[in-house]
Amino acid sequence: MIFLKRLSYIAVAVFMVLAFISCDDDFNTIGGELIGVQLDSLPQYDAKVVAYSKNIGGVQTNNLPSNLLGVYTDPVYGEQIANVLTQLSLSTMDPFFGTEPSLDSVVLTLPYFNTQIDLNDLGYPVYKLDSVYGNMPFKLKISRSNYFLNDFDPEANFETRQKYYSDQGPLFKSKVVGGPLYVNEAFRPSAGEVVYLEENAKGEIDTIRAKPRLRVNLSTPFFQENIIDKQGSIELSNNNNFRNFIRGLYFEAEAVNGKGTMALLNFKDPEAGITLYYTNLVADISDVDSDGDTTEMVEKQNSYKLTFGTNTVNTFSQALPTEILTEIESVNPEIGAENLFIKGGEGSMVIIELFEDEAEIEELRAKNWLINEANLTFYVNQDKVQGGEAEPERIYLYNLDTNEPLIDYSFDQTFNQVAPLISVSSHSGRLVRNEDKNGISYKLKITEHVNRILNKDSTNVRLGLVVTQNINLIGNSAIRTPLDEINRIPVTSVISPEGTVLYGNLATDVSKRLKLNIFYTETSN
Repeated sequence: MIFLKRLSYIAVAVFMVLAFISCDDDFNTIGGELIGVQLDSLPQYDAKVVAYSKNIGGVQTNNLPSNLLGVYTDPVYGEQIANVLTQLSLSTMDPFFGTEPSLDSVVLTLPYFNTQIDLNDLGYPVYKLDSVYGNMPFKLKISRSNYFLNDFDPEANFETRQKYYSDQGPLFKSKVVGGPLYVNEAFRPSAGEVVYLEENAKGEIDTIRAKPRLRVNLSTPFFQENIIDKQGSIELSNNNNFRNFIRGLYFEAEAVNGKGTMALLNFKDPEAGITLYYTNLVADISDVDSDGDTTEMVEKQNSYKLTFGTNTVNTFSQALPTEILTEIESVNPEIGAENLFIKGGEGSMVIIELFEDEAEIEELRAKNWLINEANLTFYVNQDKVQGGEAEPERIYLYNLDTNEPLIDYSFDQTFNQVAPLISVSSHSGRLVRNEDKNGISYKLKITEHVNRILNKDSTNVRLGLVVTQNINLIGNSAIRTPLDEINRIPVTSVISPEGTVLYGNLATDVSKRLKLNIFYTETSN
């Protein structure tokens, strides 16, 4: 998996903006739009677009920036179940637990993505959960897995990173051993503060108030036998030995009455992990004889943390409905489609080709227009998707040949690292409801991309469109079975369970058809 550095795009963008400003003596523009001129008053040209969907299938899911866990039922695409297989790692090598250590409790912690929205009457924070889909309980089970996750691929002589895929769930489940370490028949993420007691370094009991998180007790006999009782063993001497010994944990979700909730979790969060609370015996320094010795031993409470390892893999159980698959597979890619199906996870993506042919491009190049704005407006097919909160807020358009963002992404000054929901919203607008008579839509501005095709002889590449959970993430995951020379998919789509249906370029309702809208100013040649 490749994660690209946004900084390099910003540097290129700044250079290009400065170059454009220094060379343009005829027009005073900002972002391609003439100052003081309304877009609607400018001439408009609607270029032809061909767009169609492709079923993605299994996708690479090891080492994602975050992972989905739970059950989500999409109103169009049906049920998706996300499970997680993760390694465990020692926080310190060859840990020493002292004399006669005895395990008291084992606590697993996974913080939820959250936002503080208020204070309650007692002055304590009130939170809402982010990246949680649905609100019904599901069955959650955590078990030991005997499947070993490799860092490097043994079939490639350990020279390349090992890839694991979303459709390997049955294999991973077959490697579960022993009884479950945790079971909750009706688990549901909570937005409430987590309050618990913990002994500090002075032996005093503190009340800990923590942000919302999954915080549950795991089976103590398993960890007593496999961690505490292994003190001084070769299994705990280093992480390579430990990972080969303990292998990992399998988080398994199951729908309850066909319903559930899915949450996005960060297994790499510094607070994530498994804490072992144990008691051992230490010398009582308050009972010292005249020779400075003591024979009295007292109990002392301690803790040790296991972290989640370098490898964490998502598995998905989902399948596109038969009628959707049939429609996707029956489309002629030469002419496009009436409907565009876009779904995250193992779902579907959209392929877009701008302009009718090279002759149209050459004709437009000869006009030497100043491109004030070029945009694609995607209308939601509300006959197939009922208006509601199930629709994704954002979609992501990218260069299908390079798997990189368009230049307009890099030029967008609304990038927001803290709030991805509103980030890059000038280029890639959020879902807009009922802004015009045609209904719910997304508008994507690709002004600079089109300008470079028409005025700078850039290649007219195919574009890809996917659902995005976080538009700031611009890395890619491998597709298990490449399709039409497409072998990667944006990682932001992999970790989004949502989907929608958009009108394509052959929509029956002409007013909602996908078109490339170009607003321009004529210039003298």
